[in-house]
Amino acid sequence: MNFENLETYKGLIKLNNISESGFLKKSCAVKFFEDATYFTKTILKNITIDSEDHLETEFIDISVYEYMTVYVTTNISLLSDHKIEVAHKLFLLNQNHNNDDEILSDTRLILHCRNIDKLPKVNNNNLSGIYSAFKDLVRLEDCDQMSHMNVQFYFGKHAEAIKCLFNKINSYSSDKINYKILNERCIFSREVHLNSVLEIIFKVKSIKNDELVLLSKVYSVDHENVAAYFETTISLSLDKQIEKIIFNLFTLGGTTFLNELDFLDLRPLTDNRPPKLYSRDAFISCKKAVNTWDLNHDLMGSSQFKIGCVSDAATHLFTYCGADFSWRNEYDIGSAALDYSVRYYKDAPLGMAVTMYTNFTKIGNKSLKFIHHMVDDSTGNVIMDIEIVAVLFDLKKRKSMVVPEEFREKASKLLINN
Repeated sequence: MNFENLETYKGLIKLNNISESGFLKKSCAVKFFEDATYFTKTILKNITIDSEDHLETEFIDISVYEYMTVYVTTNISLLSDHKIEVAHKLFLLNQNHNNDDEILSDTRLILHCRNIDKLPKVNNNNLSGIYSAFKDLVRLEDCDQMSHMNVQFYFGKHAEAIKCLFNKINSYSSDKINYKILNERCIFSREVHLNSVLEIIFKVKSIKNDELVLLSKVYSVDHENVAAYFETTISLSLDKQIEKIIFNLFTLGGTTFLNELDFLDLRPLTDNRPPKLYSRDAFISCKKAVNTWDLNHDLMGSSQFKIGCVSDAATHLFTYCGADFSWRNEYDIGSAALDYSVRYYKDAPLGMAVTMYTNFTKIGNKSLKFIHHMVDDSTGNVIMDIEIVAVLFDLKKRKSMVVPEEFREKASKLLINN
């Protein structure tokens, strides 16, 4: 059984991937192939791989720039009862709709296997109305103290997927289409861990009045389940040509490993949203500054940076309420975010100092709802606000727990009317 043109990696070129000559570093091409091979082995998970032989890799020098999209396509060929050939090709997404994507490198390897009779049917669905924008692994630096991918990297990888989507849209347009994320809603479904294989897939919910609303899924290919659901509102200047480009892209049909093919609206938000202005009796939960490594493609503080501040703020908030490091370790307690609703108001440029102001908006029997406001220290402007639903989590029983009375008492002092 042979498989052709499976996409096994898609992401963005980072600044440290580029050589002084302006070409993709050979070591980076090799790393992309390693990730694609890991992705491929995930697809072939029922087969026992004893060893692998790497054949010659060819590199082609083509000028590349930061935030361009690269992707790997893979052919899998059955050579014998014990050998499988894997052929990868690394492509650079074209920047001009009149040009084809350019090949940057190719490589082949031979997998020496057992149980080839268990070669699976690859679940690679061809689906109209979707765009598969991102494929990557969960890396060690993405994981928190509970060995889960931290929420900031869900948002970070999702932002990269949006950039990949707009790189594709721009490849059909003679003028660069600029965009800005206005708000994001994320509902977490299943945990993902180190080396999990992820795919991010988009579907258009609506496009009108200079706003594009996307539904998306963060899909765990290895566990065959959806890790998170997003709904994102994006501002851009729309005209008939751009609408046509987007419409055509999403009606071309695309392949995906996703097995949940319905994109449903996220469940409605409950209760009224607190105002944009933060409460003066809020808890100061985090202070940060925007550094060079926090910048996105617009050279502004990225959504990953902002959500990273949120993660730190939540740790300080829970510590204040008694769920500190020692208590969590003693009783084997963690916390889990279930629902994030973010509104972005202003950019956070390099060097800006920000403070997170936090209040609880609802304290249930097991669930907690709280809101963070990120504020520019120099002006008092609100950069973003984010309302979160979370639970304390018994790591042994693997289920949420009743909010302890001492925690509830301290949290109540920070409760504002919702």
